[in-house]
Amino acid sequence: MNVRARRGPGRPAGGRLPVDREALLDAAERVIARDGPGASIESIAAEAGVTKPIVYARVGARADLCDALAARFADRLVSSARHRVVDLEPSRGALVGIVRATLETIGEHRSLFVFVSGGGDDLAERTLHLAGRSAPRLAALYATWRSSLGLPTTSAEPWAYATIGMLHLVAMWWLESGDESAEQLAQRLADLLWPGLSSNTYHE
Repeated sequence: MNVRARRGPGRPAGGRLPVDREALLDAAERVIARDGPGASIESIAAEAGVTKPIVYARVGARADLCDALAARFADRLVSSARHRVVDLEPSRGALVGIVRATLETIGEHRSLFVFVSGGGDDLAERTLHLAGRSAPRLAALYATWRSSLGLPTTSAEPWAYATIGMLHLVAMWWLESGDESAEQLAQRLADLLWPGLSSNTYHE
């Protein structure tokens, strides 16, 4: 007797197995780059060659998709900045390089940045969670720099969170204004950050 395997909800016909979660996130990034931050779950499912129920099963609703893509993007930002700090001594130029790399990565993935910055009702919680992915590395760098300059390191962690929060908001403003290059903006932000990082005006 010929018994056909029963197809589960949302599974494509033809016996093809559903794509995995990472492949769905890859598809989502392609659609967001093509269609902008208003990209729909339907378009993402079509790009991946699956149905909407598979997207929901593998990734979740739109807010869950935002969380997953935001985590990916945060790791990408950390990676881009890491390439700027290998064997770099503490200097204003090194700081400019980190800020510029962050802005350039955001500029290259503008729609993705806007998508993960504005999706869902849990934006504040997501922003803090994502800052937590980047802050420990930046805090460690700040502590190393401060220590090499003979300065206290206890402010490294709050300064790291402050820097990440500043970069997030200023990047949103920068993408809207578009009046200057990443290099120019990085120089201006370094004017604010470097004097504090390289001095000890507060005595504990």
